[in-house]
Amino acid sequence: MAIDYAARLALVQAAINGLLTGGMQSYEIEGQKVTNLDLGWLSKEEARLEAKLRRQQGRGGFRAAVPR
Repeated sequence: MAIDYAARLALVQAAINGLLTGGMQSYEIEGQKVTNLDLGWLSKEEARLEAKLRRQQGRGGFRAAVPR
């Protein structure tokens, strides 16, 4: 079963939004309840999922080296 990174990213972003706008301290993601949301962890997970999506879409995550 392939992971739907776009759907998971949407859930993580919803959790971030809930935490920032309403002070939400728990959220349910794919049947698993998460309590005491950690903004730092959610931000890292958001970046990880965005990178996965870029790779899936063929945009990669690497930048060209710039000679000095």
